[in-house]
Parts: sequence; C-alpha cells; structure tokens
Amino acid sequence: MKYCTLILILILLIGCFNQQRKSPRYTKEQIALLQLDSAKMLKPETDSVTEINLNPFLKKQSFGFGELIKEIKLVPLKTNANSLLDAIINVLVTDSSIYVHDKFKDGGLVIFDRSGNFIKRIPNGRGPGELNRLYDIAFDEDNNELVVYQHSFLLFFTPSGEFIRQERLPFGFYNFTIIPQGYIFKTIDRQGNSHLGNLEKYSLFVTDKNFKIYSVGLPSSKKVSYGGFRYLYNNSSIYITQKFNDTIFQYVNETNRLKAKYILDYTKKKLPKHISEGTYQEFNNTTKENDLYFYIGQYLDNKTHHVVFLKNWKIRSETIIYRDKKSGNMIGGTNADFNLTEIPPIAFPRWTSGEYFISAYLPGKNDLFATHSTIISKHDKKRVQNLTENDNPVLVFFKLKEF
Repeated sequence: MKYCTLILILILLIGCFNQQRKSPRYTKEQIALLQLDSAKMLKPETDSVTEINLNPFLKKQSFGFGELIKEIKLVPLKTNANSLLDAIINVLVTDSSIYVHDKFKDGGLVIFDRSGNFIKRIPNGRGPGELNRLYDIAFDEDNNELVVYQHSFLLFFTPSGEFIRQERLPFGFYNFTIIPQGYIFKTIDRQGNSHLGNLEKYSLFVTDKNFKIYSVGLPSSKKVSYGGFRYLYNNSSIYITQKFNDTIFQYVNETNRLKAKYILDYTKKKLPKHISEGTYQEFNNTTKENDLYFYIGQYLDNKTHHVVFLKNWKIRSETIIYRDKKSGNMIGGTNADFNLTEIPPIAFPRWTSGEYFISAYLPGKNDLFATHSTIISKHDKKRVQNLTENDNPVLVFFKLKEF
C-alpha cells in the first residue's frame, strides 16, 4: 500500500513538473505587443571612434591622485535603525535625493536627501510596493518618478518613495535606463529570452513606454560567465559596454544611432580571445598564472573626464586609468598616492553624478582629513568629525583638474 502511494505521488509530481515546463512564461498576447518584426537593427558606426592606448599602464605603478583633485564634497549618510546600509551596489543622485541600492535582503533601497538625511527605506517583501530581488534603479526626470527593476517587474514610486504602480516586463535584462520616449535595456550575454526569436541574440534593446522594441543592437557573445558589474551608463551621455569587448559604445537617443565611441588598446598583455570564449576553469587558470589584462565593462564618465578599469588576477591588483577628455592625457595605475590628512581614500570611484565622480569611505576615529584638510570645506569636515566605524559610509563627490 505504501509502495502504491509513493508511485502515485511521484506520478503527480511529474505531471505538475511537465505542466509547469509546458506553460510559457510570456503569453502570445504579450509577445505580440513587442512587435518583434518591426525592430530596427543598430549597426555601430565607426567613423568617429577614438583609440585609447593603455599599454603604458600594464604594470604595477603608483600615480599622483592627490594632485588631480579640484573639489571635494562630503555627504555622510545618516545612520539609524532603518537607514543602516549593507554593501552598496549603486548610487543614483537627482536634484533633490540620493538613492542607495544596497545588498540588504537580496537588494534594498534607501532614500536620503542631498544632505544625507534619511527619508525612507522602501520595505522588502512580496506585497504591493515591496522589493523582492532588486536588480537596478533609474529616475524618470520627465515624469518625476523613481523606477526600480525587480524580478519580472518595473515598480514606480514618487521621489520620496511612495508606491504608484508596477508593470510586468516582457523579457529579462540586467541594467536599464530611461529615455524620454521609453527605455534602454542591456541584457547579460547568454541570458535566455527565447520568446524573442531572432532578437534573442542581441543584448541591447530600445523600447517605448509599453516595451514595444523598436531598435536592437550588440549581439551577445558566448564568453566566460563573469557578471555583477554595470554595462549601461547614463550620465553626460549614454554609454554601453560588454564584458571582454574593448569597445565602448555610445547611444545617441535623438537620432536612434549607436556609435563605437572608444576602443581600448592594451595588446601587449591582453588576454587571448580563445581564453575569454573558453571554459571558466581555463580562464581562471590562465589569468591567475599569467601577467594578462582583461576588460569586463567597468567604465565611468562625467562631463570632463572618464575612467576605465582593467583586471589582472596575476598581480592581484586593479588598474584604473583617468583620461582628460579635452587633452586626451591619461593618468593611472594600481596604487594612488595622496595625503590622508587632505583627502579620504577615494581614488577608485564607483559612480558619477553630473561633473562629479563618486566614491564612498567607511568613517573612523582616525580620519585626519576631518580636522586637517585644506581642500575640504569647514562645514563638511565638521559633519564627519564625530562619525565612528558603526556609522554608514560617507559619499565623496569629487571633481578633477584638467591635466
């Protein structure tokens, strides 16, 4: 009797599994709304590409970061029971607010004002307006809405974090940004969107507000799985990168064009193509045993300068290169020289806002710059003098001189 019961349970489980497997994630009606057949293929234009020679930086070397600083602003993020941050993933700055996407419960979101005062933590959970598996955030300036991407949905909030609505997404992606007429989405290479037919092979999608796809570009590549970083940047312009692809692309929204804007040259110690397209084990062994560099898409840009990051697992260091857009001059290396009595450790920024790069540091009792700096304002120094290691990180907005 027990044996028959076990067989019956097994049959029921198999039936449920097959039923789930047969049930499509997206309905025919949802797919039809995408109007896949009318999508335009964006071929990158190469007539104005700038080559950036990184070969002089392919070694362990120090650079004078402290000499580059033009301006610094400190924004301590207020610490209380609700605002306490986990590791920060992304920082989004608007005219009135600072939105911090952290790792709290698979992705949390905390809202501060521009002075760092706590406004709200959007609750995590599965109810309306609650966050579950948060991936990315953006701000719609035209509609004055905070838009967040969590698994299968875009959620819309007021600037202060009040829930407005949610919209189900018709495909999967990794990063997104907002343009006046719609959205730009960037998928991870090899991410499954089989219902898109021939468009599945592309990793860049431009849509209207109803997710109708009107342009696609940048074919996905079968390369080693290496994710976790941004590939879509929207500050002074919209830039797109791809892992192990040395070209930085620019999307021009006004004309719906895709340009190959910069190409990185580090051929003297570049990871061979067949390694990045092979197995992860081969990639891991080769990069740890050989003095080779590779680019996984880490890029930052403001109005005057931009930054690229190269990886080298053999020397166990990350290389950062700052480039002055006006002169084309570059400064960078693996170690930044600066005076801790003047500035905090901010040489490897992670975000941007307008003309500023943004870094973060963890406060402590021995922050000498909080009392001695001649660069930081008296007001900002006073704001961080009494912080301890139990407080939230301090955001540092900084500008660079021309060089």
